[in-house]
Amino acid sequence: MSETTRLILAEDDEFLRQLLQMHCEALGAKVTAVANGEEAVSLALSYEFDVLLMDIQMPVCDGIQAMTLLRQLGYERPIYAMSADPVSADGFTAVLTKPLQEQDVYQLLQQHSYKAPVPLVVAPELLQQFLHSLPGLHTQLSRCHLEQNWQELQRLSHKLKGSAGSFGYPEISTAANRLQQAIEQQQPVTSFAPLVTKLSQLLQEANHG
Repeated sequence: MSETTRLILAEDDEFLRQLLQMHCEALGAKVTAVANGEEAVSLALSYEFDVLLMDIQMPVCDGIQAMTLLRQLGYERPIYAMSADPVSADGFTAVLTKPLQEQDVYQLLQQHSYKAPVPLVVAPELLQQFLHSLPGLHTQLSRCHLEQNWQELQRLSHKLKGSAGSFGYPEISTAANRLQQAIEQQQPVTSFAPLVTKLSQLLQEANHG
């Protein structure tokens, strides 16, 4: 293993992908970022990378499908899963819970490199991009609720649960988790409205804060 960890980062959320890449690079890793599991598999099979850090819910090919395919093909290098929801560690080196904490990233890379830790700070430009995306998410949440598109509402709440905490907004993550759980547990539809309202309020406050 080389001193500089060569890492594949597979994450479909654009802002979270940029944030995680910045954090890993700040700790000395050389990062190649992709948006789905299919791209991650192709890169991993080049055997030019030391570690694969992979989100579970992704388009085209999700994290579990990508990991399963790689293991079936005899790929033995470390594959770490990232998930905001509980997920089995079978086949993965370990499962990291979203939102990832600074110590999570540091400990992972320390196992595969020798770099000293450095303070991880969210770039102001990236934070502003995240905040500017919130009005659009607010509109999507409202539209999905109005149209009773529960599948898309669940997807949006899952996305916010995983990313908002990483950008310093744990209340949004908590509210998004409550909405996601309500949908997944098939609670009465009438219970969704106050949860959507609360989440939308927090999005508006963050955007104008």
